[in-house]
Amino acid sequence: MRRLLCIAMLAVLAACAPRQAVNTSACDVTHTREIMFAGVEGQETVTARAFGATCGTTIALYAVHDSAGEPLWSWTAPMARAFGEDFRAADEEQLRAFIERWSQPHIATTAEAPPWGALEPGQTTLDEATFDDLRARELPMLCHLSAVARESCVFWEPAAGGAGLLYERLATAAEEEAG
Repeated sequence: MRRLLCIAMLAVLAACAPRQAVNTSACDVTHTREIMFAGVEGQETVTARAFGATCGTTIALYAVHDSAGEPLWSWTAPMARAFGEDFRAADEEQLRAFIERWSQPHIATTAEAPPWGALEPGQTTLDEATFDDLRARELPMLCHLSAVARESCVFWEPAAGGAGLLYERLATAAEEEAG
């Protein structure tokens, strides 16, 4: 009798529970590519992804993994806030084109970073001695778009087995340096 009462109560609770609507308009666009960044035991991968309830409300995710799948670096933000209001009207095809381009980082060494005196306030969270040490050691550096015309550049610290934010820069400055 007790068991029957429990089953009846569970049935009543299940009937009263709010129903979750199935979202058939969800948007999820991902592009993964192999890169050489940290150089530890094979190639790493970059995965660029936009996902959300609709293509106009996606979250941008940029992740770098080592060859074993361990995460080395990640960055995320609302797509429209980071890359412009045009993404509020984006469809899956437009997102796919952007995500594929976004997944291609600029790979260099920390020696390519500007000297401390050329940095503007807010470009790095590091102190001058640490920044200068990282530049001098010519560690692997990966830069990816992180806002409209803005890149985040991360370094690989082999002694710590991890990546960290080195500095941020205008993407146009990066293009001028490369050209």
